[in-house]
Amino acid sequence: MTTPLRALGLLAALISTGCIGNIRDTTTPRTSSEMLLVSTAAHRAVKQYDAAALAGKRVFIDETRFDSIDKNYVASALREHLARHGVILAATADPVSEEKPTGCDVVLEIRNGSLAIWDGDFVLGIPQLPVAAQGFPPVMLPPLYLFRRLAERGYAKFQFWTYDPTTKEYTGRSGDLWGEAFYIKWWFFGIGPFDGSNDIYPDTDFGQWVPGGEDVIENEPDPYPSKAKPAGN
Repeated sequence: MTTPLRALGLLAALISTGCIGNIRDTTTPRTSSEMLLVSTAAHRAVKQYDAAALAGKRVFIDETRFDSIDKNYVASALREHLARHGVILAATADPVSEEKPTGCDVVLEIRNGSLAIWDGDFVLGIPQLPVAAQGFPPVMLPPLYLFRRLAERGYAKFQFWTYDPTTKEYTGRSGDLWGEAFYIKWWFFGIGPFDGSNDIYPDTDFGQWVPGGEDVIENEPDPYPSKAKPAGN
C-alpha cells in the first residue's frame, strides 16, 4: 500500500472514530428513563385500586410475594394511596404466622404480574459498517439514519387480595390493576435524538410542599378511559 493510501486510510479511521465516540446512556445499572417509565406505570396501577371497602379498617400490607426490584416504591405508593382513602396502616401484624396477627383487621396481600419496559426500534437508513485498511485495525463507520424511532413503554400489572387475619378466610380481590407510561425518541437524517413525546414528566410544579397536593394528580384525565375500573374488595 502506497504512503498516500496509508495516510488516507489513517485519516478515514481517525475521522470515523471521532464521529462514533462512546455514548453512555447511564452510569448506573438502570437508565433514568427506564426508572421513570417503571415508577410512573406502577403509580398509575396502584391508583386504579378502589380502597373504599377498607376505609376505617386497620390493614396490614403483605409484600412477601411481591417480586420486583421496584418493590419498595410500589409498597410506598400503595401505603400512601390507602392512607389517603381513610385506611389505617397496621405495622405490627405477622400474616405468615399461625397465630392471630396483632394490630390489624385485614391482611392485604399484593402480587406483581408485570413491572418492566418494552423497547421498539424502527430504523430506515444505513447501519454501522466496518471499514478496514491494510496495516490498520478495522473501524466501524457511524450509522446514517434517514429516520429512526425508538419507543419505550413501561407496563405494570398488579393484583391485590384480602383475607381475615383471624380465620384466614378470603374476603375479596381487586381486578387486574394496569398502569402504562411511554417515551419516544426520534432521529432525522442522522441528527438526534429528539424527544418526540412522553408522559413520564409531571405537568404540575411540585417545588413546594402542598398538603393534599396529590389531588391535582388524581383529577388529571384518566389515561385509560376505555378500561373499566377494577372492582374493590
